[in-house]
Amino acid sequence: MPEPEPVLPEPAPEGLETPAPPEACSEGQQAPASSLTLQEALEVRNPRFISRSQERLKKLEHMAQQRRAQRKETAGQTQAPLPVRAGKRQFTVPHPLSDNLFKPKERYISEKEMHMRSRRIYNNLPEVKKKKEEQKKRVILQSNRLRAEVFKKQLLDQLLQRNAV
Repeated sequence: MPEPEPVLPEPAPEGLETPAPPEACSEGQQAPASSLTLQEALEVRNPRFISRSQERLKKLEHMAQQRRAQRKETAGQTQAPLPVRAGKRQFTVPHPLSDNLFKPKERYISEKEMHMRSRRIYNNLPEVKKKKEEQKKRVILQSNRLRAEVFKKQLLDQLLQRNAV
């Protein structure tokens, strides 16, 4: 009766730790490559690789926690206890990381100015300009067609009057 071939374990993902099998070799010994998982092979050949990847994962998790804490902190600051009135003036604040040498002071902008500025920016968009040009062309074409029809009617009337005389 032939012996069944040994089944190789699937390699574990890089950052996850798997319990070492009892027959796993220590760092000093080298076992055949076919009986080692990817993580075990990395431990044997490059022991610092897994420790560095685990450190990177810890750093990433720490950074994520800091971002979450900062979001909570800023969310608490932005929620004003008083409701914002519609008539209240809004102002611009220069970005703190901006490399702009001229830092404008807090400047109040009325609601009307904000609407005008938004409309001006919108009207300068290329797709809006193109749409307006197409609309103008349509209006010109339509007026030309109407003029042509009027001209045809006048011409027909003149011919009919000549023929009638």
